[in-house]
Amino acid sequence: MKILFDEQDLIDSVCVLTAMRHNRPVESLQAELFYEEQKGFSALVTAQNGLYRYDLTEQDLIDSVAVYLSEYHQFDPQKLTVELLFEENNGFSAYVNRM
Repeated sequence: MKILFDEQDLIDSVCVLTAMRHNRPVESLQAELFYEEQKGFSALVTAQNGLYRYDLTEQDLIDSVAVYLSEYHQFDPQKLTVELLFEENNGFSAYVNRM
């Protein structure tokens, strides 16, 4: 089974992971995704109008998709593979394979 996450799905999953890690209400978080050819994927999550900032690595983004699917759809995160994508015209997305 293959699942496609669009950019908003990725942002939502990043906010869920950050809320869990830092004990913040998910609704209070805002996330921005980044891709640099040399560095790969990353995200910046802010809370309370930028008062709190959390930097996420590419692995954090992958983990966030697995956590999101585990928390909201009862998927086993150990049985998921996540491929992050960035296309200039289409933005961010991810393919999730469920084994």
